[in-house]
Amino acid sequence: MLTIDNFHKLTKKEKKEIFKHHDETIEKLVASLISHKRFEHSLNVAKVAMSLAKKHHLDVHRAYLAGILHDITKDLSYDEHLSYLKYYDPDKCEKPRPILHSYSAKYFIKEKFNYYDKEVLNAVYHHTDGKSKAKLAMIIYIADKREPLRKLDDNLLELAYDDLYKAFALLKEDVKEFVKSKNG
Repeated sequence: MLTIDNFHKLTKKEKKEIFKHHDETIEKLVASLISHKRFEHSLNVAKVAMSLAKKHHLDVHRAYLAGILHDITKDLSYDEHLSYLKYYDPDKCEKPRPILHSYSAKYFIKEKFNYYDKEVLNAVYHHTDGKSKAKLAMIIYIADKREPLRKLDDNLLELAYDDLYKAFALLKEDVKEFVKSKNG
């Protein structure tokens, strides 16, 4: 079974090939790094992202990768997140703890997987803050918050198939209101 430890033993060419075609291999690798529940969530995000990408004429494989990888560092400790962020992105160290994983994931993916696709990394990086208006980033933001395991039935996902921009704007507003109500 491929783990992060033996992944490092692969050549750059072998690593690149895995990220190019081998969805099952990537799934096994991701499953070895996060909890089963988080893996199921990531798999669902990847499926929703692929479906939305197809509808909006984007690269379905990139959508899959962004979806499956978006929570890759979610189970890391606070100190592990900070170690990535202090080195690569110190301004993010002050962000709320629940969203640090989206920022540290970008650097983890680059460092551990030697994977540098800017579009995928941007989508992963902004999946919690919704600050990117790139289509793939909007898709991952929506898919993360409306994948089937979340059991939210507000028609936002259906809207995203018809009007990605409108669904993204509505969801950002919904998240903003949720955070506001949670903080006081």
